[in-house]
Order: sequence, then structure tokens, then C-alpha cells
Amino acid sequence: MPNKENKTEATQPSKDNLRWSEEMDEALLNALAKEALKSNRHDGSWTTEAYANVVKTLSIAIGPHITKNHIKNRMKTLKDHFAEAYDLFHHLSGFAWNPVTRKFEAEEEVWQDFIK
Repeated sequence: MPNKENKTEATQPSKDNLRWSEEMDEALLNALAKEALKSNRHDGSWTTEAYANVVKTLSIAIGPHITKNHIKNRMKTLKDHFAEAYDLFHHLSGFAWNPVTRKFEAEEEVWQDFIK
């Protein structure tokens, strides 16, 4: 008979493999925006203090298992996703990035033409 404890451990994601939800992404982006307002980003790089503050903020909001590497990996993934979407939409007429909703937006007619 299999050991239940081993089965549970095998199905649990490791601390290195963190699955990010939209809420977690939002918490990350808000924490980074707060650090940017504090001028904790220089020459396109986040300061050590910024990372420490973001880890602390996310540890409270998400859980104590968040690390600097989790944050760096997620930021890279988000940049890649944004770059793909930007490349797809930025040359098309009628689409615009909404910084509040963090989505590309267009009138219904524009979407319908794009889908065709």
C-alpha cells in the first residue's frame, strides 16, 4: 500500500516551481511600481533594496516562500509576454495599451476586423 505522505509530497509543487496567479502578478506589479516611485531603479536595473522590499511585501501578501529568484523569473516571463503582445498589436490601427487595466483595448468593430 503506497504511503500517503509520499503521494502528497509528490503532487505538491516545489518551492522553486511557483505558479503565479493574476492576483500574485498584480501584487508583484504594484510592489514594483511602489519601488519605482521610491527611485529604487537605476539605469534599468532594480536596486538590492527594491528586491528586498518586494520580497517582504509579497511574503506578506502571498506567503513566506517568495524569493528574489521567483521575482526575477516572473518579471522575465511578464516581459516576454508583453513583448509578444506589443509586437502583435502596436502596428495595428485602433489598438491602444491601457496602463490602468494593463490590457490592450480597441473598439468592438476593430476586434471584429482583427478576428476576420
